[in-house]
Amino acid sequence: MRSAQELNSLALKTRRVWGEDAYSPVDIFAVVNGWKDKKITVVKYPLSSRISGMCTKEAEDLVICINAATSYGRQRFTLAHELYHILYEENIQRVICDMSMDYDKPVSEKEADMFAGYLLMPYDALFRYSDQVKSWDLNHVIDAEQFFQISHMAMLFRLERDGFISSQTAAALKDVTVSKEAARLGYGKELYMPLPAGRQYFTTGEYIRKVELLAESGRISNGKREEFLMDAFRADIVYNLDEEEGNLND
Repeated sequence: MRSAQELNSLALKTRRVWGEDAYSPVDIFAVVNGWKDKKITVVKYPLSSRISGMCTKEAEDLVICINAATSYGRQRFTLAHELYHILYEENIQRVICDMSMDYDKPVSEKEADMFAGYLLMPYDALFRYSDQVKSWDLNHVIDAEQFFQISHMAMLFRLERDGFISSQTAAALKDVTVSKEAARLGYGKELYMPLPAGRQYFTTGEYIRKVELLAESGRISNGKREEFLMDAFRADIVYNLDEEEGNLND
């Protein structure tokens, strides 16, 4: 198994490729969608409650599917987790990842979890942040997860693993309605909530670029373009729809 130091190093290497520093929060969906050196397609789709996501790798075509019924924080973690499989594991074609963060997971899943945590919140970033924290009570835990935009469970996992809190404290801090507590501290609930059911189907990245390129070059008809985009749940492109407001643009 790769050590924590190796996985943190890989996470920092990935951030450097993206032009990101080692301390700041990262908008991982925006970065991956715009990472044109890698042909990555991201599909959000409601999956079984036991599955956080999956990925497939066929030559240069990389597809990551994320369980859209999970919270936004969990979706960010899942994307980082799946990146490990497709970037740093050899001879994989398809990986299905479950929701647990148990210590009994297969080695590759443990590595992917640790990499995801370091990608979203590098080792030095957490230690620098911790210098401002006198005691890791619930309020400070929520402040940190809001700053780094990671899920409550992922935050507690890292704090326990890096020795900031005990297993007993982690267990006690899990037993809260975190969205309610975050709201009490002045934060929104978006990090802890899934998208509304009607917006849980969405594709971004390489697939969309390929469809548009084929249409622009005349290799597919406009009707086929629209068919491919609808298959990818992108009616907003087909009908020039403002997805946020549900209106047609002029």
